[in-house]
Amino acid sequence: MAARRHWACSASAAAGAMSVVVVAVVAAVAVSFAAAADVVQERLTVAMTVVAGATSRGAVCLDGSPPAYHLHRGSGAGARGWLLQFEGGGWCNDVASCAERARTRRGSTRLMTRLEVFSGILSNRPAMNPDFYNWNRVKLRYCDGGSFMGDSIYRNSSSVLHFSGQRIWDAIITDLLKKGLAKAEKVLLSGCSAGGLATFFHCDNLKERLGGTATVKCLSDAGFFLDL
Repeated sequence: MAARRHWACSASAAAGAMSVVVVAVVAAVAVSFAAAADVVQERLTVAMTVVAGATSRGAVCLDGSPPAYHLHRGSGAGARGWLLQFEGGGWCNDVASCAERARTRRGSTRLMTRLEVFSGILSNRPAMNPDFYNWNRVKLRYCDGGSFMGDSIYRNSSSVLHFSGQRIWDAIITDLLKKGLAKAEKVLLSGCSAGGLATFFHCDNLKERLGGTATVKCLSDAGFFLDL
């Protein structure tokens, strides 16, 4: 009889241990699903906008394709805030490297993805991007190979290369002014690497284009290069 009581006690302990394991597994699965849900929520994809009429004004990528950007509209208290982010991606330094670049997404909007994931400073999640999540957020696609500068065309017997970064900048800003940028109260211009360099070059111009009606700040991330 004592042996039976001992067995019953052991079975009860085993059942209790099994319950703990099951609860732990369920909790782990729940956490995994929650993490997966966060990842899904994080993947805000924004469609590309090709600037209409830009090519007729000479605002074109290296290969002659039109410039483009991605815009996610702001809302609520952030409806008059604008964050413009230059896409980075290095430079081309001579005819050969620029001709090669023109055949990639770094030199042609024809080869770019039409949807871009907005994350980090472009995210629409308050927990991840508390300062700008509800602002109008714009990603300027980089396709001129020269940090959104330049205004010249190179031709030889085998190729034509358009170095029209300045015109691309002008065309995109002109388009955005029509879409609400002209009524902005706060504007942040930013960019990383080659985009950070573009931020230095265009900061003052953006303030001029807005006519002093908005507070304009500029943030260059890894955009300062020393010629040593």
